[in-house]
Formats: sequence, structure tokens, C-alpha cells
Amino acid sequence: MLLAVLFFQYGCDSKSDPVVKGREAVKEVVTQPFNTLENAKDSLTKSEDKTKAAIEELDKENKQP
Repeated sequence: MLLAVLFFQYGCDSKSDPVVKGREAVKEVVTQPFNTLENAKDSLTKSEDKTKAAIEELDKENKQP
């Protein structure tokens, strides 16, 4: 009886592992575009900040006699 319970429990664990891996893979595929979008937003923000800083620096240089 104990052997049957252990065998059944092992069988269930081995079946749930592919399900968990499958869910993780699906989650990664679904969230990847959102992560890419967030990275693009961050990159754009950094680029805008650098451009603003460069413009401010040029303005300061042009205002000095």
C-alpha cells in the first residue's frame, strides 16, 4: 500500500513539472513585449534627458560674453 502511494505521488510530481515549466515559458513570452516596451521608454527618457542637458549647456555657452 505504501509503495502504491509513493509511486502515485512521484507520478503526479513528474507530471506537474512540465506544466510549471510550460507556464513559466508562456509567462516569459507574454511579458517579453512589455519588458521591451519598458526598456524602450527608459532609453527614450535617457536620450531626452541627455538632449535637454546638451541644449541647456549650449544655451549657457551662447549667453556668456
